[in-house]
Amino acid sequence: QCTVKVQPCSKLEGRRIDGTCVNPKYPSRGASPTPLLRMRPAKFGLGNRLRPAMNGSELPSARLLRTKILSDGFPEDHQFNTLATHVFVFSIVDVADLTVLLRYAVASDCCLGNTPNRINPLCIPIPVPQDDPYLRRTGIRCMNLTRFTTFQEMGCIPNTLPAERYNLPTPLEDLSIVYGYTEAREKQIRTYKGGLLKSDERDGVERPPGTSAICINNRRPIENACYEFGDFYDGNVLSGIYLTAMWFYREHNRLARKLAEINPCWDDQKLFETARQINIAQWQYMLYYELMAEILGRKNALETGVIYETDGYVNDFNEHSKPGVYHEYLIGTRWFHTFQDGRTDLYSKKGKYLGTRTTVDDEFRSGILEVNNTEADLTQGAFRQRAAKFDYTIEPDIAERVFGELQSASDLSAIDIMRGRDQGLPPYNEYRKICGLPVAHKFKDFEDTIYADKMEQLRRIYDDEVDDMELMVAIYSERLLHDAWVGPTLFCIMVENLVNWRQSDRHFFENGISHTALTLPQLNEVRKTSVARLLCDSGDGVEEIQPKALLNVSKKNKIVPCDHIPGMDLHKWLDPKCHGDKKDNYGYGWKTHNYNPLWDASVYSNVYIKK
Repeated sequence: QCTVKVQPCSKLEGRRIDGTCVNPKYPSRGASPTPLLRMRPAKFGLGNRLRPAMNGSELPSARLLRTKILSDGFPEDHQFNTLATHVFVFSIVDVADLTVLLRYAVASDCCLGNTPNRINPLCIPIPVPQDDPYLRRTGIRCMNLTRFTTFQEMGCIPNTLPAERYNLPTPLEDLSIVYGYTEAREKQIRTYKGGLLKSDERDGVERPPGTSAICINNRRPIENACYEFGDFYDGNVLSGIYLTAMWFYREHNRLARKLAEINPCWDDQKLFETARQINIAQWQYMLYYELMAEILGRKNALETGVIYETDGYVNDFNEHSKPGVYHEYLIGTRWFHTFQDGRTDLYSKKGKYLGTRTTVDDEFRSGILEVNNTEADLTQGAFRQRAAKFDYTIEPDIAERVFGELQSASDLSAIDIMRGRDQGLPPYNEYRKICGLPVAHKFKDFEDTIYADKMEQLRRIYDDEVDDMELMVAIYSERLLHDAWVGPTLFCIMVENLVNWRQSDRHFFENGISHTALTLPQLNEVRKTSVARLLCDSGDGVEEIQPKALLNVSKKNKIVPCDHIPGMDLHKWLDPKCHGDKKDNYGYGWKTHNYNPLWDASVYSNVYIKK
């Protein structure tokens, strides 16, 4: 598919499944598949090959760079837990597919005879130095890696244009993992009864149908389930993703059932659309106000317009902002691999440690959730287990065998560096320019953001050429910004992307300009929810949890019963027409299926329209 079919946009409609019309000025831009955005123009070599060094040679081995700037280790974080890493990776995969994983983890060999394949244009293997600190005695001298699928490869645009990654999910945070991103897929996962998504109850637990064939690592005949999420491929890749997808899938049906009780006159379509709107709204709230506010620092996030302190709307929609996700955001946020743990602990409901699973062995293996109470035990472990620490170490399994038995050796952070090259990201200096940092003319100039010892190592590896220094290498090397858990350049990139998501999406949960926007009372109910409440309502058997569920248990964040965790009052969605009343609670006519009294159909403004 090279083009996006767009039906005419209407001010009266809600968020479409396919992502079109989130910004009527750019109606196709929020859809699948559209090119990613760029903060800086792409920089490739001849014929879209990887960018060479300034002297014309290949850039240094990504494996060499990784082992110099990140060491293998197990330090635990004192702030975040494993649940935070689950939510983070889920947020990335909701806007960017992982289909390339099967191509290089299973289907391709770019290391024929342990030698990098330089002939196949799809191959970008990673050379392993002879003196590699971890692999020198193994004989492994090459790590397999293929390029992203591009619009050129799909036959959509000529090779004379810069390569553009072909990305299937909608590029906004709209739970496309749960709902899919095409109308055809939506039809497959809906029951068309009561607004519900298809589900089965197995062992007393509601789950999506388990009939997908993508779970190649399921140990059959014991592990049989593979879930039919809206995006069944990406939803089944990693344990953190399929757990989080499960919670939001289940949450949709909980919302639909409750709304049907409150509004018995609503039909299936009304129940589905409203449950989906609420589900997406609470996801966006959790992402911005719980996860990103902690990572960027709450004060920093407020000052940069990522979040707001208000009881009203935040009408920051800007029709000139293009919907989408930046290449730089998708590459830069791969930094989170440093705070991913290579193991996932299992706990009982009462906090008893039950054992540990190896994360890399559970890829494409969601069938584990229905064996031996594993979903419930992993859910408990997610909010009880500390994440890896934000520092210059990476968990050994992620550093050396991220694809488990599928590859003899694979280094996720080295792959991160290669992905920056694969997507044509220009040198680090280009991003210093736009992020308020001075352009470096020599490596010593990087000392304002990078520790001197790391800077000296990088100077030697890059042979003193500052414009060879790469963005991802810098992100892994930068000192953390004050009150934040990221360095200044990644902070700049994340803020740019997060603000653009808000401003380019007329259906963003805090915007009051859409005809189908949440009413203010409804919006303020969404602001009462939390990841903790989500797990209480839609996790498997969660009866108690800490209120700030992404942060470790502490004296200020003790585990409490779920009835102490605030949540939404869905009666704010009560439709008077279902109860013999033609007026709503505010004295306004129920103009639409979810009338927002702050809507003026002629202009985007806050004008009350009294009936």
